[in-house]
Amino acid sequence: MSTFPLAANLAGARRPDAPRARTEDEATSLAGGPVFHAVEELPEVFENPAAAEAAIPDLYGSGLYELIFRDGLWRVTMRYWRPAPPAPVARTGAGAAKKPLGHARTPEQARDLLGAPAELSSEVLPNLYSDHKNLMKRWGALIENGLAEIVEREGKFAVTLTFWRPMHAPGVAAPLAPAERSELAERAAAPLRGAEPQAELDIGLFENPAPENPNVVLVTEEGDGRFRGE
Repeated sequence: MSTFPLAANLAGARRPDAPRARTEDEATSLAGGPVFHAVEELPEVFENPAAAEAAIPDLYGSGLYELIFRDGLWRVTMRYWRPAPPAPVARTGAGAAKKPLGHARTPEQARDLLGAPAELSSEVLPNLYSDHKNLMKRWGALIENGLAEIVEREGKFAVTLTFWRPMHAPGVAAPLAPAERSELAERAAAPLRGAEPQAELDIGLFENPAPENPNVVLVTEEGDGRFRGE
């Protein structure tokens, strides 16, 4: 398995003293937060593969570089770990996508928002897209900065989102964050309202007025023809 440099940009990745990591977990530990594999094209161009190999001795075999041909010239791309921007902080992937508690780069920052130890997690979001164009309209920025990734589901495309979530023992609910406690208190204080106006009290849960005669209550699909008050 190849080891890749960890750096904020291509110039830093090309430095001989750049830190290296073999896996995403190792790179995340070194960076203190989420990372992603960046692939960038080197500024140099070459007339042939031999010239490229002469300039970059470890072009082949290291896994860092790829030789490509475009517009009549040979070019080289480099792969390296790049720290991602602050990731959403939430209890679930849906919460991270729609209404995160905030954003954090490090576990300590995420813990301050959650009120509990935090860990990085990736979750596939439920929305499916028939093509990349519609998906990129919604998630393009996160995909470009490494916090989201396109995956295939049921012949369509979905997004895997990286976010901070509470880390707690299995079967034990994590404590609510301050913002969540405030929202829960507001909901508890608000009056309960049904989706539709309440029916008259003499109509039961499985009863409905007959469409052709509101004075007749239907109890089953066929109805028993019971009139109000009987």
